[in-house]
Amino acid sequence: MALAVSLAALVAVTLFAFIATALGHRLLRLCSCEIAFLPEHLLCSAALGVICTEVCLFLSLLSGNVRIGVVVVIVVIFLLAFSEFKAVSRKLTQVVSSILNGSRLDKTLASLTGLVLLVGGLAAMAPLTGSDALHYHFTTPLLILKLGFHPDFFLSHSFFCGQSHLLILLGLAFGSSQFAMGLIFLGGFLTAAACACLVNRWTSGSWKWIAALVFLLTPVVIWQISAAGAPDLWMAFFATTGVLVISRAKELPRSAHAVLAGALAGGIAGTKYTGCIIAASIAVAFFWEVRSAIGGLFFLSGSLGAGIWPYARNFVWTGDPMFPFMTRWLTPDRVNAYALASYRADTGAGAHNNPWMLLKFLFFAGIDSQHLGFWQFLGPIVIAFAPLLIFAVRRDGMWRTVLLVWVPSALGIGWTSGMTRFLLPILPIALAAVLAGAAHLSVVGWRAARLVSLATIVSFLLFGAAGLFYYDRPALAAATGLISREDYLQARAPEYEKVRFINEVLAGKESEGKTLVFLRHVYYLRVPFVYGDPGASWAIDPAQLQTAEGWRRLFREQGIRWVVRAPEYPAEIASPLLELEAEGQLEPIAETTVHDFQGMRISGNRQSLPLVILEVKR
Repeated sequence: MALAVSLAALVAVTLFAFIATALGHRLLRLCSCEIAFLPEHLLCSAALGVICTEVCLFLSLLSGNVRIGVVVVIVVIFLLAFSEFKAVSRKLTQVVSSILNGSRLDKTLASLTGLVLLVGGLAAMAPLTGSDALHYHFTTPLLILKLGFHPDFFLSHSFFCGQSHLLILLGLAFGSSQFAMGLIFLGGFLTAAACACLVNRWTSGSWKWIAALVFLLTPVVIWQISAAGAPDLWMAFFATTGVLVISRAKELPRSAHAVLAGALAGGIAGTKYTGCIIAASIAVAFFWEVRSAIGGLFFLSGSLGAGIWPYARNFVWTGDPMFPFMTRWLTPDRVNAYALASYRADTGAGAHNNPWMLLKFLFFAGIDSQHLGFWQFLGPIVIAFAPLLIFAVRRDGMWRTVLLVWVPSALGIGWTSGMTRFLLPILPIALAAVLAGAAHLSVVGWRAARLVSLATIVSFLLFGAAGLFYYDRPALAAATGLISREDYLQARAPEYEKVRFINEVLAGKESEGKTLVFLRHVYYLRVPFVYGDPGASWAIDPAQLQTAEGWRRLFREQGIRWVVRAPEYPAEIASPLLELEAEGQLEPIAETTVHDFQGMRISGNRQSLPLVILEVKR
């Protein structure tokens, strides 16, 4: 049964991709924008269709019933796309036929790529366990569906949610977290295809399949495509497709080309704050290639229409479009200094990156010592093959666009953040470039270097394949029904025992009040809750909550009936809460001992922790 549900979710993802591509295909046709190379045209159609869907989903949040609004959006998109189904089907058939008619090596590599995608897709169907996803990537859309569209200063990471998070909301609106995860997987699939198309612009043969495999088997991509539950891969798809589009400036109608390129830049910026850096790099590349004031206006119009919505939301709610990072300048009276410092440290925004660190970021070689793990490893391919660029780089629009997007984006992300995984959106662009350099070794006749480069690639692919099956093995077992959902969550989801105990104790009491929790992973909570960790909750300011009376006032204003201590209160706010316990204002009503991860989950180490649920006495 679990396998059937997983396959059904993947089929639903395929149908969504087809409908979105048909929608984008219709828009391109209306603009007389036709790209001769069919795979690129279909990728542009898919990108434009997804971006339009995201914008429509954002507008549906303003309706009285978000779930109904989402359904209406999907129905409208289906009706708009219906007339293009036949044309898109015909073009997809032609692409598949060209693959089937390829060389034996091409078909072998295509089959391996399909196998990797199948494994990643099935692994994505496992129950959600990603840490950030359990905290806010999936929790925020779920709360919007339950409670409506409004600011949540307690779960203040919700302000970081961009337009691609609306694809998660789409899946959850139809009652399926697997569908939502599948839409994230779709972003990875499309990015691999775009990476292959980029390599195909420079070299023939099987290098396009090698590029797709190298991308898909990079550890950070394995994690993102199957388990992370974050929509960053859509940024990678939009960025890579943007490079393909900009490089065809002389082939497409000027206004349509400008709007399309701008929409892709806006789609990147609208997904995540760091996307603004990549979008700015794409804008530079576009203006360099087009050099037209009118084209620039069309570009800006496309980018604002496609990506301004999360920033407009934040501005209306907080006065800071990039909340909370500009609040200290725009609305200094509203600053929670403790939470802001925590956010800056967590995202690397407070890091002091020297020129050597920036150089390492440029070649994807930086090591984030504060967040070490499988999910940070971008692989050695870019830095190992970067010297080979000397054989491939030419003075043409394609290479100018690649370098103008890759270099400023990498340096900008390195300057503003110390987290190497934020480089993921430009990874396929850099991989395609350096692999094009490796492909040119056969042209220049360096046989020994060519053999070494091929051995390096094969070694990396074997390493990545081993990592894929090792890392995704438990998820595959859950997705195919070899282990139960409950057993998988028990073994893999952080703080799951805590959440389950809270749900059991407070079941049936949802109408009596909210529960104040300090645990980070709140997606599986089924009771009304308020998130209270001052390191990630703008509403919990330690400077304002140093007295018992301050907490009593908060309990009254927010309708908080229960408080969960597991195992201790955060040190910055512990004293007044312990005082309320001593006074009998917080009375224990249930307690247990749970087992939770100690350190990184991948180590498997666990520790026993006490958990106490206390009732607020009035």
